[in-house]
Amino acid sequence: MVFKRGDIFKFNKQGSQLFHYLSGSVGLIASSPVKMYEYDFQNKSEKTEYFVYDIIVCGQLFMDIPEEFIKRITQNDEEDIKRME
Repeated sequence: MVFKRGDIFKFNKQGSQLFHYLSGSVGLIASSPVKMYEYDFQNKSEKTEYFVYDIIVCGQLFMDIPEEFIKRITQNDEEDIKRME
């Protein structure tokens, strides 16, 4: 788990493009992480575990957003920070 309830994150270029219709540049983690499972029904012994969060962008609630997706749209390295300035 990378995020916790109350964390604020800034979008990278990809996130800004995704939420451009909301004019959003930041998001808020609005829930504690929830563990989800994805099962491969052809190979019943295989399951994938991941965490999801609810996020708020410009007052709009988005529910059950996977942690990996949030990481992909979040400004998290120097290259992203330079691009946003």
